[in-house]
Amino acid sequence: MPIFSFFGKSVTLSAVLVSEKATTRDQSAWRHGIYTTVRLTGRLSALRVHTAGRTFPGRQASGQAGAWILIGDVIQTSAELANSRSLPTENPSSMVAFTHTSEALLAANTVLNIGIASAKFGGAGGEFQAEYVCGPTIQFTSLAGRHWHGSAGHA
Repeated sequence: MPIFSFFGKSVTLSAVLVSEKATTRDQSAWRHGIYTTVRLTGRLSALRVHTAGRTFPGRQASGQAGAWILIGDVIQTSAELANSRSLPTENPSSMVAFTHTSEALLAANTVLNIGIASAKFGGAGGEFQAEYVCGPTIQFTSLAGRHWHGSAGHA
């Protein structure tokens, strides 16, 4: 499987580079604005964190279905995830970054932007994230409790 590297960090994905980089929904979400576009050649299981449609102080509502997913190492506490992915909170260590987790199953031929999360929303960033661009619809399945803690060391 190909290895994709950014800023000294690597992630292995069943994917190929797309010759023309896709537009991103948020250029500032990527460390130094750098990301690349890939087409999956196999299935990918990833993680989506969200607030199940609820708003919290410093955090707008987010739902299970969404374009932004976590790839790479997801064995972290909720505060570590919020900080390393710069989830939308004013202070990831003390505010609600997410209340729910969902498995995101992506099919072959899905096009994603991938890269390292920027230091946004008060977080440090520094870990891999992906943004859905186009292709087969992502299948989301809610995870009960804290199942994401027991997953393998990658999504």
